[in-house]
Amino acid sequence: MSLEDNLYPLLRLYLKIPDWMKNFIGLIYRLIPNSIKYGAFYKEYYNRIKRFEQLNKSQTLIETEKLLILNVNKAIKNIEFYKKYKNIESIKEFKNLPVLTKDIINENKELFVNKSKRHYLLKANTGGSSGEPFTFYIHKGKTRSKEKAHFDWYWSKHGYKHGKRILMLRGKSLRNNADLEYSAIDNKLIINSNNINKDSIKNIYEHIKNFRPDFIHAYPSALFIFTKTCRTYLKTHTLGLDIKAIFLGSEGVSTSDINYFEKFYASKIINWYGHSESLIHGGRCNLDGDFIFYPFYGYIELLDENNKIIKQPNIIGRIVATGFDNEVMPLLRYDTGDLGQISENEDLINHNFVIKNIEGRDKNYIYLKDGTTISLTSLIFGEHHKAFEYIKELQVIQSDIGVVLVRIIPLNIMTIKQIKGFEDSLLRSVKLDTLELRVEIVKETQKTSRGKHILLIQNYKRIAKTF
Repeated sequence: MSLEDNLYPLLRLYLKIPDWMKNFIGLIYRLIPNSIKYGAFYKEYYNRIKRFEQLNKSQTLIETEKLLILNVNKAIKNIEFYKKYKNIESIKEFKNLPVLTKDIINENKELFVNKSKRHYLLKANTGGSSGEPFTFYIHKGKTRSKEKAHFDWYWSKHGYKHGKRILMLRGKSLRNNADLEYSAIDNKLIINSNNINKDSIKNIYEHIKNFRPDFIHAYPSALFIFTKTCRTYLKTHTLGLDIKAIFLGSEGVSTSDINYFEKFYASKIINWYGHSESLIHGGRCNLDGDFIFYPFYGYIELLDENNKIIKQPNIIGRIVATGFDNEVMPLLRYDTGDLGQISENEDLINHNFVIKNIEGRDKNYIYLKDGTTISLTSLIFGEHHKAFEYIKELQVIQSDIGVVLVRIIPLNIMTIKQIKGFEDSLLRSVKLDTLELRVEIVKETQKTSRGKHILLIQNYKRIAKTF
């Protein structure tokens, strides 16, 4: 078990202590090397990356297949859902396994849990960018260690070193809905993404200027709101700070957005594809939207509507993922709900798997009564609300400023207490009296003509004037 996982249950207590004490403890903790904080698997996974970086394409394919077979056969041995299948010896045999959806897992969740490793279960959840919440388990001592090692490597490719100053604009509630908060553990200045407006921007900007961040880590939607508000306040087209790189994940980002950010921040934009389930990870490598997926992290497939493998470029398919290294709840051939196409870019021919035009991670905005624009990613999905355990689908509808209806299809019956808890949790994420919110339990939500879930129905006309 890693030091980080042992201390994680104390996080809530740490967040409640006075700031001076929190900053002192955070600074001391930051000085501990990540290889110690995150345990043996941190180093094991980092060494795996370094080994893969020395391989050519054919060697990479062989080593990827070995990793896949190892993890699949562990699941077949230990997970009830897979025990009816025989051990595999090749990727060809792997493709005979069923494709999983959230619905299949939610209806049979206990069948996907490794009962022999229950003491390693760590509950996690995601709202999913599509509005289909999902609760699952990650592997205590492995999953978080792997994530830290992976992003230490990935960010280091773009100049980041442990301890550098980071400005963060993601979906994090701050105590008393403050405009910002400093976290000494990671040397981060955290901005309240749900309270960026003409009244708060002066205070926010002055703190950022004094902090002098080296890097920015943000949701694209939150960064867009901040950039637009900051430009209006500064009356200039540049921020005027030395930002080495901007790290953007969790949502799609267009070429025009990248150009907009690059101009204002005079910095390179680093964009990746990943998700809370920690199954696959891909880094964007050009403005065309080509994402190189890393074979040492997990295994990716692109399937058509009949679950057939797509091998040709420019054909839209479903992104299906198989994770490595989670023995407590391994997800094999998991339908992410996202769509993409195989890239035809010949310059990337030596890479294992390259996907372009990833769909399903749109940026969505709502408007509060005080004129603040916030993204649904920050308000809902960045918070990892406890209510996600009870929700199958949710859809947000706005027809007037500061008034929102949330329609929910529950997994089972949601109690009045659970519904009220979700309402309160959402309202705590914004300033008092800036949002009227009602939750409605329904049997179905509005879909696209292709049957895809619609997260936000935005009827408030200000959206046409704002963006």
